[in-house]
Amino acid sequence: MRPRIVEGLRTAARDAGLYALLLVAAAALFFLAFNLSNANVLVILAAGAVFGSLVTLFIAARTRSTPTAHGTSQAVTTHVTPTVLVHEIRAAALVSYAQIGSVNVRKERNRAAQDNPIKPLHDALRGEELLMDVGVRVIAGVNLKHLRESDVHIDPVRRAVEITLPPAKVLMVYVDESLTRVVAHKTGWFSARDIRLMDAARRDAMETMVHTAIEGGLLDKAGQQAAATVTAIARGLGFEQVTVRPTLPPIGQHYEELLDAAAIAKLEALPSPVLARDDQAGD
Repeated sequence: MRPRIVEGLRTAARDAGLYALLLVAAAALFFLAFNLSNANVLVILAAGAVFGSLVTLFIAARTRSTPTAHGTSQAVTTHVTPTVLVHEIRAAALVSYAQIGSVNVRKERNRAAQDNPIKPLHDALRGEELLMDVGVRVIAGVNLKHLRESDVHIDPVRRAVEITLPPAKVLMVYVDESLTRVVAHKTGWFSARDIRLMDAARRDAMETMVHTAIEGGLLDKAGQQAAATVTAIARGLGFEQVTVRPTLPPIGQHYEELLDAAAIAKLEALPSPVLARDDQAGD
């Protein structure tokens, strides 16, 4: 912006000077018109002023009408290529959307079947029953590093761009221990607590929460959030018409394993999720 301001001031100063010369020439011509019969020193000076002013105006007009190398370079319009746009979008890395909920899980071990006539006695002696509320956080998003140049179509004339995003996927799912508690844990007289039962309850809770979140539109929300981010990036690069199309993964391919330790740490440090659910139930 600063070079443009300086160039504008120079142009204004040049125009002011030309107008001043024009006024001087007009005054001298007015003076000559009333003193043609009296050719004294003032008349001669006025004639010289008219001549000099006209010559200066002529040279200035020729100089201004000839484009300079600097002026020509300013007239060049720079178009953003797909490579540049993809590079800027990939720099955003991950755009994520988090959801959290509490899943009620019931697990049993060494318990008799319901039709067993001695079920109460068997369960009291050998059985184990665990009831847990497991807090689970699911983070979905779009990994913009997968964006390809073939996914970007630019119309430089209309300054328009169409972008097809990589599919939104589940990037991370883990147990939130601050929301996890054991509701009840009963063991038989001759059985000890099996710590593996709690691990199994956590795994079941995570699986249940992922499927519930996907059915509730988690991947759609993540795709929409990524589209809003990419739209802002494209508009910041000068595009006036921006169309961004989110996509969903094929059935059964909704997970993406993250290998970037920095990205994993960033996701784990996310603030409280924007949507809370407390109505999930497991078995």
